[in-house]
Amino acid sequence: MDPALALDVKILSQLRSVRAAEERGDSDIQRLYEGAVVFITGGTGFLGKQLVEKLLRACRGIKKVYLLSRSKKGKSMTERLKITLEDPVFDEVRKVDPEFEKRIQPVEGDIMELRLGLSDKDWETLASEVNFIFHEAATVRFDEPIKVAIITNVRGTRECLALARDCRNLQAFVYVSTAYSNCNKSSVEEKLYPAPVPAQTMIEFVENVDESRLDALTPTLIDGWPNTYTFSKAIAENAVKTFGHGLPICVVRPSIVVPTYLEPVPGWLDISNVFGPSGIILGSGIGLVRTLWVDPNVMLDLVPVDYVNNLTIAASWDTVQRNESGDTDLKFYTVSCIRNRFTWVSLRQTAEKVGRKLLSPKTVWYCDCTEVVSRRAFQFYTLLLHLVPALLVDTVLAVTGISQIRLTRIYKKAYKLNTTLSYFLIKTFDWHDDNTLALFNKLSKTDQEIFTFDIARIDYRNLMIIWWLGLRKFIIKDELKGTEEAVKRQPYLKVAHYVISLLYIFCIYKVLSLVLNLLMYLVSFVF
Repeated sequence: MDPALALDVKILSQLRSVRAAEERGDSDIQRLYEGAVVFITGGTGFLGKQLVEKLLRACRGIKKVYLLSRSKKGKSMTERLKITLEDPVFDEVRKVDPEFEKRIQPVEGDIMELRLGLSDKDWETLASEVNFIFHEAATVRFDEPIKVAIITNVRGTRECLALARDCRNLQAFVYVSTAYSNCNKSSVEEKLYPAPVPAQTMIEFVENVDESRLDALTPTLIDGWPNTYTFSKAIAENAVKTFGHGLPICVVRPSIVVPTYLEPVPGWLDISNVFGPSGIILGSGIGLVRTLWVDPNVMLDLVPVDYVNNLTIAASWDTVQRNESGDTDLKFYTVSCIRNRFTWVSLRQTAEKVGRKLLSPKTVWYCDCTEVVSRRAFQFYTLLLHLVPALLVDTVLAVTGISQIRLTRIYKKAYKLNTTLSYFLIKTFDWHDDNTLALFNKLSKTDQEIFTFDIARIDYRNLMIIWWLGLRKFIIKDELKGTEEAVKRQPYLKVAHYVISLLYIFCIYKVLSLVLNLLMYLVSFVF
């Protein structure tokens, strides 16, 4: 058996205890969701798909799950849902409940529209039936125009809360924010911080000011925040407090979300997750990315998506319990690896010791990467190791017509991705997670097994292995075969890499010498 496939089978065996706990039926959270109706925004996204799967598999007594959906790129909401449900994330729930799809009901709407774009009939249906609301929809693009970010992340939250206020049988509303909503602070507690601008004020501002003027004002508006995403999330938390007063609400703050650690299968991710740290791991793992802007000694904060959603579900249960006891305070739950810290150095060491033995047959070159801390150094190495070689290769490919793939496009995307993530890769953040830890300790042993989110239990060496195998299974799609052949090729690729690198350096030296001599000649000619 292929080494990668054998390791994957071994990792899958860890799920037995979880499956056994699900089957026992003595979970408090499972009982809470018996006959419940759930409404989810963002249910077709990376985070949302895993939440839907987990709810329907672990809480099989759920009556119905409504998903806010819209037509997009020529596909109706029904067609989009069908495509979503074909994702491998739903393979496990399909095994235990082949008819689980019948419990999913899409409703036509748009988080960017007033009243969520819902018809009066759908609004009334949701208001009369829904017991739990999970608001996960958001634009997560860091370079989103300020108007789009505020309309989506802030006004969309306000409209979700308006629906929640109309729900006659609402038991809990969970808003999924981000740990980086207050990243302008060195230490962040699980509490609401003053918003840079009140939510309603900001909404009215972007609704009434010209977009070009808003774009010009953006650097001033978001001063202290690295991008419009984190800025809008800070204001959205203010919206939760302002417009959700008196409702059974809580806020979940995850740090950077990465592929699953366990469920529904270890390493699951979709293509959208590649536009984050997974893209860096993927590019390095197939030998394309040669340089990274990262501080190797900075503490990283990566949390698996299944741990985020397990906390999200558990937080809804805790919200019900607290409200029944008279505690109506807005509570925050942070899921981060603050109690299980690790650095890029530890990830690199795992990649060197284990990753090189699990390479994909689709690896294109020798896997080696230069890490730099400064922006200028990153720009220099990007030019030297990415763009110049890419231009040379693309020129050859274009002339010969061998391939339509252009390395310059790939490296431009890699540069943008790394630059966007650099704020989070060269700075250590200090989160507090007291509420999250208290909630985990409050759960029964069964619920701790089914809905685990105790980050301290994660072995980050295993997470890296699981992450890479997930990239191979769900993105590269090499079926975890051909590992030994890929590993055997690396020594030859290493020799080729260093030979070509020496020739490349020699050519650069000759070009620079030529340019210098030409400049000296011109100077002597002029003077």
